[in-house]
Amino acid sequence: MRKFWGYISNEEYAVGCTGQTVFVYDREGKELAKFKDIKYGCMAMFSPDGKLFVVKSTGAYFGVYLLDTLRLIYKVKFSDVDGSQDDGYCFSADGKYFYNIERQKKSFNGAISVYTTSDFKRAAMFLDEDKYTEPSWIETGTDGWIYVLGFLRGEDGVICDGFISRFGDNGIEKLCVIPIAEYEYYRSFKKMESYGFTDKAKEMFLLKYTDADMGGIENTPLPLENLWRKYSNEEGSMK
Repeated sequence: MRKFWGYISNEEYAVGCTGQTVFVYDREGKELAKFKDIKYGCMAMFSPDGKLFVVKSTGAYFGVYLLDTLRLIYKVKFSDVDGSQDDGYCFSADGKYFYNIERQKKSFNGAISVYTTSDFKRAAMFLDEDKYTEPSWIETGTDGWIYVLGFLRGEDGVICDGFISRFGDNGIEKLCVIPIAEYEYYRSFKKMESYGFTDKAKEMFLLKYTDADMGGIENTPLPLENLWRKYSNEEGSMK
C-alpha cells in the first residue's frame, strides 16, 4: 500500500490522500478509483451517512465525491487566501450542514463557514471580521453540538490564551479559556486524527517534540466535547 498523508476508512470504503492524488478502495483493499482534482489535499472525511466524502486542500479548495458513482460532484473554492488552509472541518450530526474553518482575507484571519450539503453553497460565515478569536479545529460531539477549538489574541495581536467553545446558530457561544499548552496539544492531536494517524502525520505534527507515546496515541481519543465539559463545568472561565 502507498504511503499516504491521510487515510480514512469505514465499513465499505477507504480513502487515501497523497497530496496530489486521492485513491478510493473497497473493503478488501481493491482500488476503485483515483482522482487528481484537488492538489495539496491531505485530509478526507466521510459524511455521516457514508454516501460521500470531502477532501480539503491547503490551497483553499475542497472537493466533494459521491461514493456510489465514484465521481467528483463539487469543487468549491472557499477563499482567495491560497495557502495555510489546514484547519478543521466537520459535518453536522444529521449531515445537512458542512462546517469549514477557513483563512479569510489574510492567512492569519480565521473564519467558520457553514454550507448546506444539498448543494455545498455557503449559507453563513462567522468570525471573518474578528481579529481576536481564531478558530483552529471543529467537530461534532456525540451530543449533536458543534465544538470549536482555537486561540485568542490580545490587543497587541499576540496569542494569549487557548479556548474551547460550542458553536450554534449565531456562531461561537459559551467560550471557555484554556491554557495555551493544552490548546496546542489538542490541535496537534486533532490534526493527526484527521489524517488517520498515518506515519507521515505523526512525523509532521508537534507532538513528536513532546513526551507523548506516538506509537499508541491513536488508542486514546480526545473529543472536544470532553474538553469543553471539563472547562465549562469545573475550572474554566467564561467570556
